[in-house]
Amino acid sequence: MVSIEEKKSRRGFLKFSALGLSAVVAAPALIAGDAHPTMSVYGGYTKNRVGSLAQLKKEGELDFSYPDGNALCKAVYVNNEVKAYSIICTHKGCPTVYNQEKAMFECPCHFTKYDAKKDGQMVIGHATGGLPRVLLEINGDDIFAIGVDGLIFGRINNNVG
Repeated sequence: MVSIEEKKSRRGFLKFSALGLSAVVAAPALIAGDAHPTMSVYGGYTKNRVGSLAQLKKEGELDFSYPDGNALCKAVYVNNEVKAYSIICTHKGCPTVYNQEKAMFECPCHFTKYDAKKDGQMVIGHATGGLPRVLLEINGDDIFAIGVDGLIFGRINNNVG
């Protein structure tokens, strides 16, 4: 027969063990959350000037890099709207070519096509999603990139190239 003292000590040991295990599991997540506040797909973007609205309207497209120098993007003027996308195909990472006449981003590697009028939606091809959309802010004649909606191909986080 097990005495009351043995039950109490066994119960105490199990409670203590469970608390200790919980602390070990939770500690890295709590520490990592504070250590890298900009390491999020949804935040930490800087505001960068893309170009002028007048230039975009005249040429129909503007090349730029965002959120860093390794992320190729293009602003386009379609249906009287300014839109911008990462030009990297979401299938295998090839740079797409913008067909201004059709308002389509076309991948020369595997022929995926994305509709610039419809927020970079994939129209045909091997990709499983649309092009990441660059969020813009227009202030007078200046166009600024302020964030990215979607994950750029080949990255685990848009802010970490």
